[in-house]
Amino acid sequence: MNQFFWNAYKRLEKEVLALSEDIHFSDDQLTVYSSKIGDLLVRTVVEVESLAKVLYFANGGMQSSDKDLYYDTDCLKLLEDNWLLSKKTIFISSPYFYFTEQANIVLQPLHKAFKRGTSSSKWQQAYQAVKHDRINNLKRGNVGNLLQALGALFILNIYYRDIKFETVADKDASNIDWGLGSELFSVKVSHEVGGASDDKIYVKKADYDECIYLVKHTDKTAQAFMKVMQNVNKQINDQLVNDVMQSMDAKNKAGKLPNDIESQKALALAIGNEKRAAVMERVTRKESRAIYDAVQGLRFEAVLNKQQF
Repeated sequence: MNQFFWNAYKRLEKEVLALSEDIHFSDDQLTVYSSKIGDLLVRTVVEVESLAKVLYFANGGMQSSDKDLYYDTDCLKLLEDNWLLSKKTIFISSPYFYFTEQANIVLQPLHKAFKRGTSSSKWQQAYQAVKHDRINNLKRGNVGNLLQALGALFILNIYYRDIKFETVADKDASNIDWGLGSELFSVKVSHEVGGASDDKIYVKKADYDECIYLVKHTDKTAQAFMKVMQNVNKQINDQLVNDVMQSMDAKNKAGKLPNDIESQKALALAIGNEKRAAVMERVTRKESRAIYDAVQGLRFEAVLNKQQF
């Protein structure tokens, strides 16, 4: 069943790509409409509704299905709360589409999708209008709304499939096709690893919320790296404290230690700042092999961004 919704998406995508043989998909053609496009829009959002409800129950949704369960304000709202889908970004990457304006290439199709009525996204409003009164609202069944709706379905499919890439060649994940099987879209990825540190497996970047996939160090290798760096930092702190104490003791014996506590604290801080670089160099030189092995041991994986960091 993992392929059920994906196969439906691929059929719709195939029809949209076929449509681009008759319509030049470019910036000035987004308002082109037809009965065929309106039909594709309705079919696409029907799939969005169905998949949103499946994801709702799979991710903590509790409302009984025999009651009124709305795909937007109930299902997509839960997914928004969990995954911040409104900011997740995809790109139109098909070579058969000729968009040049950034707003038509970089999409956040689930923006406002968890709302209803005039507060919801344009493609949702168009879907309701075309579904309930096609004759008077056919113009809203246009290329722009169709691509946004299809993009929303693409993202939901990605979260439903929940694929983890355990063998990533490098921090740029150069061995992975980020179309993820789509011939039309690709996803935004955090290519540059925020980096394992001594206390975090993943350090978030500014565009973290927009990324659908995160390329990161594997938990196992990151934890090994963190253990080494925690030991290094502990040695630095211990030696720094020891050096400061020795310096303060020497000043005390020489009668140069201030009498008041605040002045003593300020002096200890100044000594620590002065000695820190030398202590760090001494410790890192001593632990250089362990640090090198830990860095060389880091491996990469790509995981779905579920706001887990």
